[in-house]
Amino acid sequence: MASLPPAAVERSPSLLALRGRALLARGDLDAAWPFLERARSLESRAVRRGELAWALSQGAIFWNDFVSAHEYAEAAVREGYGLVPGFLHFLQAMRDVDVYAGAAAGESHEASFEMRTFRLIRLPIRVNGRDSGAILDSGAAYSVVTESFAREAQVRRIPDSRAFGRGLHKKEFPVTFAIVDSLDVLGFSLRGVPVMVMPDEALAFETSRGPFPVPAVLGLHLLKEFATEIDYPSRRLRMTRAEFRVAKRDPAQNLFVARGRIVARASVNGGGFYPFLLDTGSEPTLMSSAGLVRAGLPASNKLFPKRVYGIGKSRVEWGRVREVSIGLNGFGVRFRDLAVKEDDDALESGIIGNSFLGNFRVRLDFARMVVSLDRRS
Repeated sequence: MASLPPAAVERSPSLLALRGRALLARGDLDAAWPFLERARSLESRAVRRGELAWALSQGAIFWNDFVSAHEYAEAAVREGYGLVPGFLHFLQAMRDVDVYAGAAAGESHEASFEMRTFRLIRLPIRVNGRDSGAILDSGAAYSVVTESFAREAQVRRIPDSRAFGRGLHKKEFPVTFAIVDSLDVLGFSLRGVPVMVMPDEALAFETSRGPFPVPAVLGLHLLKEFATEIDYPSRRLRMTRAEFRVAKRDPAQNLFVARGRIVARASVNGGGFYPFLLDTGSEPTLMSSAGLVRAGLPASNKLFPKRVYGIGKSRVEWGRVREVSIGLNGFGVRFRDLAVKEDDDALESGIIGNSFLGNFRVRLDFARMVVSLDRRS
């Protein structure tokens, strides 16, 4: 896009929108905003103006600019874009909240973490003075607490903020939005933490190894505020407060924003690149059926299903593909059997979970939008 004549881009709402969306995917709202606003002013179709307003709202949410996020979301609705009223009430309530306050740039803390037999990163937390545990989940857009823990910790609900979340296999469940006034985690004391409140059963993972209730999840919207180093072999975690809202111009960038989540640029059998959801809250690494097509791999073998469990207390049987190598940041992991999620329309070609990440020391640098891996002990 940068190589096109500026005059041609300036006259075209579609090229302006494409340029702006590319910059939003890079995580750079400041750079994307002029192109998307110009595209809105030139676009004659209401439906496209609504889509552009919603894209700007999503970018503003990621930059903690809830004033702009609310205004753009309302503009999207006026143009006919379908947003549930509860989400608009959530954005409105966040306009005057100093989000993730209490930790200065550069503040850093380190501690050990548990994985037990479920291969999920579990940390102790304190919510409004109540002790609990939480899963570190880069695949969840927002942080989450259960209904029962929200009541116990007196989490402040946002009135009329009912919406719906989705778990495995697009299973929907009701959610409401809330604000955690005080969150202590890994030595940090944070204030003004937005969360989704889910039914208890939605966060009760039922696995072949037994029930695994999860009272809280630390999601991407919180994690982007930190540079996070996960030493899986040593079970050590370090987080350093960093500023996400900076220009994204690192030539090594391999993380991108897509639909409010983070995807990594990964290879499949040495080819690519392909977008994979980077998900520390997923045990398995897997591919989507759409990803198989993109990578030119054979359809999944339905005769050998793999049973997968997850948020929403849902259970689905997916196929598998044999002998696949997934590559990220110069490293590859070969899987003898890889689960395949049946989703022919998926944006993501798959999910990079802890069965991949657990082999490495992983650094998530959201200021640079770079994930790096290291095999040294």
